[in-house]
Amino acid sequence: MTGPARSTGRPGRAGRSGRAGRGDRPERTARSDGAERQERARQRRTGGAGARPSGAAAGSPGRATRVARPSVTRPVRRRRSLWAGLAAALALVAVLVWLTVWSPLLDVRDVEVVGAAPDQIEAVRAAAAVAPGTSLLWLDGDEVARDVRTLPRIASVDVSRDYPGTVVVSVTEREPVLAAPSPAGGVLLVDATGFGYRTMPERPPGIPALTLPPGMIPSPDEPATRAAADVAVALPAALRAEVVEVRANGRFDVGFVLTGGREVRWGADADNERKAAVLAALLTRPGVAYDVSTPDLAVVR
Repeated sequence: MTGPARSTGRPGRAGRSGRAGRGDRPERTARSDGAERQERARQRRTGGAGARPSGAAAGSPGRATRVARPSVTRPVRRRRSLWAGLAAALALVAVLVWLTVWSPLLDVRDVEVVGAAPDQIEAVRAAAAVAPGTSLLWLDGDEVARDVRTLPRIASVDVSRDYPGTVVVSVTEREPVLAAPSPAGGVLLVDATGFGYRTMPERPPGIPALTLPPGMIPSPDEPATRAAADVAVALPAALRAEVVEVRANGRFDVGFVLTGGREVRWGADADNERKAAVLAALLTRPGVAYDVSTPDLAVVR
């Protein structure tokens, strides 16, 4: 008699396995809930479910990237630099205008006179007539020089600026080469141009007397005066020191008297250097009259 069929399974183990399977459900449910919460948080960060952020890399749907700010283009930077440079230039121009027009920084505070005799310094300043407060930048140097040149004793003038506030007036005074009788008394000093510029009580030592035709007044426009001055200047210094008097009746009739009463006939105001060399050689010979009017035929008497 066959008994009840024996089961080939192992109910004890199967029961334990079944109980373990039922116990895993809460754990899986917890993991699922956590995943759902993470997904909702991700969606809030990225702006909604399934949305992929702009610029996100492929394969990284949940990673958000920063949106780059628009960069300043090169033309915009160039325009900004241009406006900045223009503003700086305008500011510089405004400063320069203020310095030259309204600022006292470059105003004249002193007039310095160079080259004048002590008794002429104040006369030069007065003739320059540079008003205090005049800007050095606006000073007309040519006009100042013309005004100073009106002084009889001044031969040449140069006006310069010594910043920040000094005008320098450099002058050259006339040097006498002859002394002619003055209608007002005394003598009139005559320079190398034949200009009579200063009256003195008597003739200075070493300056020859000038004798012109009666009634003639020394002048650069007078040929006799100009010829006498040219001859006096042409003589070497050692020979000029021996000249006592220069006589001029015209451009072609010049002569002079040396120390010891010796007379020289010079002739025309021409070939003066050659005549001076010939006369220097003739003076080594004894005589009272020397004629160098024709240098190649010089005569000693």
